[in-house]
Amino acid sequence: MRFDLVLGGVGGQGVLSIAWVIDQAAHAAGLHIKQSEVHGMAQRGGAVSACVRLSDQPVASDLIAAGSAALVAAVEPLEALRYTPLLRTDGTVVTDVTPLVNIDHYPDLETMLTVLFSLPNLVAVDATRLAHAAGTVKAQNTVVLGAAAPLLPLPREALEAQLQTLFEPKGERIVQANLRAFRKGAAATGFVQAMRAAGVPSARVARVSSRLAFAPHPVDDTLLAAWAERLLGPHGEATARQVWAAPKLLPLEAVHAVTA
Repeated sequence: MRFDLVLGGVGGQGVLSIAWVIDQAAHAAGLHIKQSEVHGMAQRGGAVSACVRLSDQPVASDLIAAGSAALVAAVEPLEALRYTPLLRTDGTVVTDVTPLVNIDHYPDLETMLTVLFSLPNLVAVDATRLAHAAGTVKAQNTVVLGAAAPLLPLPREALEAQLQTLFEPKGERIVQANLRAFRKGAAATGFVQAMRAAGVPSARVARVSSRLAFAPHPVDDTLLAAWAERLLGPHGEATARQVWAAPKLLPLEAVHAVTA
């Protein structure tokens, strides 16, 4: 088994904290690990990344070749696009859709997201708002980790245990907020996987998943079926665009109220 992943974001978004949790969970599972980091401009809001290589055999290099990564997980959408050349043809991108505009001439958001949403294997979430609802906006990285968790070759329980270890010094409130954030992210990926299995186009799924207020538990099968039916119906594209245009996150039950 070999699993290569790239983590990306901007300084201060907790990219290396995600890497630490994955590394520790992998070590506990008895896997071999190699990791490289880029964070020289972190304090100035520059790009931060980590290449993490997991295997049941010794890993020779900590660098990931173009076209080799099974997963790109990003806490910022432009950073997600930055690392797509490293992705395998069947690889997945997990990303927050909330931009951190820290450079001049930042791309037009709608144009950039149109490109991002065209990716065939994408989990797009509003990690920033989900984190805020979980109890701390600083947990947007934990939402992204949770969304990546179902795609990792690691037990979810092992990742949650390392999250608890990481945040225990900050008190029980922060621990529980991060666990809720993690579980919200995992619920989002479960939703995306169910919609794709039902045949809903990827871009349509991305628009909807980016505007849903996921709870810290899996989405009910009845709601999954209702969303799939709605998004596959004759007004599915219009429904997705209406959800995407919502000014705030919608509850999953909104499937019964959205008109197109």
